[in-house]
Amino acid sequence: MKKKKWFIVLLVLILIGGVSLFTFNQNAKERKEQQIIKMETVTAKQIKNTFANVTEIRFAEKYYENSLTGYTSVDITITTSYGVISDIDASMSLNNKAKRLESYPVDPKLLEGVTNNKIKVIFSNKTEENL
Repeated sequence: MKKKKWFIVLLVLILIGGVSLFTFNQNAKERKEQQIIKMETVTAKQIKNTFANVTEIRFAEKYYENSLTGYTSVDITITTSYGVISDIDASMSLNNKAKRLESYPVDPKLLEGVTNNKIKVIFSNKTEENL
């Protein structure tokens, strides 16, 4: 009888531990996704303050993390009102508070300046927002 009781108690504890671990992992994934969206929002604002006549910014679904530097690299497609579609690779960080995009490959088709109009931003999780 005692063995059966211990077995049931052990089974319940394992079940509770499994559910707790599953919940913790789900919350960690949600927190990570929220951090990525926050970094993408900052980067979109930087692009808006760096290039003229931007109408749409689209972030790729895949991104690359550098754990040594704390930066996340992502491919971004920028569309302008004068018909230019350009792909750039930008580094993002939660600690980056710069107003303009600091590090990006030079594309002569993109005009430097400030975009004052609202732009459509499509994040890596496929949600959209106007900035």
